Amino acid sequence: MKSIVFFLFVGMIAACARPKSTAYDYVQYNRFDLSPYDINAQMMLPNASAGIGTSLKPSMNYEIGGFKWKLDIGRNFTLLIEDYGDYSFRFVEFKRKLLKPNKFFEIEIVKQTKDVLIFRRKVKGEFVSTKNARFYIYSVKKIGENYYEIMNREQGDSKRVIDFMYHSIQSLKSKHAN
Repeated sequence: MKSIVFFLFVGMIAACARPKSTAYDYVQYNRFDLSPYDINAQMMLPNASAGIGTSLKPSMNYEIGGFKWKLDIGRNFTLLIEDYGDYSFRFVEFKRKLLKPNKFFEIEIVKQTKDVLIFRRKVKGEFVSTKNARFYIYSVKKIGENYYEIMNREQGDSKRVIDFMYHSIQSLKSKHAN
């Protein structure tokens, strides 16, 4: 009798369990339209409630008719965007170069999807007092007919900032996408 009650109890719990949603909750983000800057897309960017220093209004630096953009929100969130036209092999090329043996840095892949790469870079050497591990994000996204390379700044960022960048990059969508 106890085993029947136990199985009924487990069955009720399983029936009440909600399936996990795969959609990310963009509560700490605001929609940002890139079309005034010659990129026909929009993305979600962290707002002040994110707690990573993004309390300022996003600013986009670019040259009209150019192919490079710098998106800043405060002092901690910078994304660099470059138009690679129809060159679809940029992601594979970058990853191959990144994973080549390097005498100055130790590279560790933290997360990888089909078009986003998060990695950690740490200085090598016995005479280096601070190993200074920093995190980096790299992505190539297709918007319309063009491929756009997206990365953070050269000095890297904290893991927390990279996590916000990851979700921003994942939200990047063409304005004409269904």
